[in-house]
Amino acid sequence: CISSAASDVYKRQTLTFTQDYTFRGTTFSDSDPAIQGSFDWGNGAWFAGAWASSTNAGDADGVSGTMEVDYYFGWADNVGGVDLMVMPLWYTFPGQDTDGSRDDTTFELWTSAGMGFDNIPGSPYLTLSLNWSDEYFDNGDDSLYSSLGVAFSLPAGFGIDFVYGHQDVGGKNSNDFFADDYDHWAVGVTKSAAGFDFDMRYHENEDVKTIGEGFALDGDVVFSVSRSF
Repeated sequence: CISSAASDVYKRQTLTFTQDYTFRGTTFSDSDPAIQGSFDWGNGAWFAGAWASSTNAGDADGVSGTMEVDYYFGWADNVGGVDLMVMPLWYTFPGQDTDGSRDDTTFELWTSAGMGFDNIPGSPYLTLSLNWSDEYFDNGDDSLYSSLGVAFSLPAGFGIDFVYGHQDVGGKNSNDFFADDYDHWAVGVTKSAAGFDFDMRYHENEDVKTIGEGFALDGDVVFSVSRSF
């Protein structure tokens, strides 16, 4: 996760253990645990990095590989009290079958705008994100993911946040993970202690149709713990 108010040169590595690799209301690890890591570099408002996770295709026919590696760079700064970010990102899946059944390498342009309200109890922070792809995980057409989130600070260093997102999967190619557009939402409780970041999150999906049985999270609780160095 890149700060939207980068100011100095920095390097950061993060290691995460999660009960389930979740992505926009779906599981990319077949509801099994995953290990994830990232390296980020920033200089002023500019940043770049790489993120990786173990994966498990499970029952998703035609999908293979046991790892995802993502590469990104971008710009993030505060303009007139609004935190803005623009980030081109590439999803890659080393080891995926090369028999031509599918190619899930995906480019996506992430954009977001966020604003905090410190004068309101709980210091709510609102974030609007729009992410566009010209070919979303081999679906053969462009797609758009939009989401709105709000986060609150709680006593004793706890936090709570809520996100609602809509995934437009464009061409709805039968070779894609997703067979139709869908909505999802999640609510999470966070806490930092002893140098670790803890996250417990509840996920729900609305009308998601996928090629993989159990691919969509619906009424699932996922726990993760991270540490940055």
